[in-house]
Amino acid sequence: MLTQEQKSQQIEEGTLRLMTLGEISMARQVFGNAIVYSQVWVHCDSYLPFGLQGKHVGMSPNGEIYFRKEEFLKDFSQIRDYSRQHFFIHELAHVWQHQHGQWVRLRGAFSWAADYSYNLDKNKTLTNYSLEQQASIIADYWLLKRYGYEVWMYGIGRFVRYIGPRDKSVNLKYEQVLAKFLRQR
Repeated sequence: MLTQEQKSQQIEEGTLRLMTLGEISMARQVFGNAIVYSQVWVHCDSYLPFGLQGKHVGMSPNGEIYFRKEEFLKDFSQIRDYSRQHFFIHELAHVWQHQHGQWVRLRGAFSWAADYSYNLDKNKTLTNYSLEQQASIIADYWLLKRYGYEVWMYGIGRFVRYIGPRDKSVNLKYEQVLAKFLRQR
């Protein structure tokens, strides 16, 4: 059920917009300048023909983000629901993947069967994980850095996909796995 705040942000399908300044500021916390934000269109529409994209599914196969009207907001930075902001950052991770040469469209065709959950292995880098796991890792790390350990812990099993040991050293584990990504932004 949508709150009044969320309802006021909704618009009809078939529209699109560029990222807002607030969303860009929010995204820069994790992506820095690694995304060309001026090229990111946010659609209130189904990417799939005939409206086949699920109502609560985000898709970003071509460097643009597609939300159905049930999830689309005029500005994800202006809502107090951190799970919705997390969802937006997850989709932006697919934009980052696309802009950096990963085959998001082809591999995303099978994302319905993909495992979004992950454990952080100090011997792996971000690219050792699947596309959906990469997006989950980036969004979960963003949540941890922006809102802190307690909110991150609350998200586990709800929208945070981390399945490893849960202690405050998890921040260091993220930074080990994300080291190359964080240097390149």
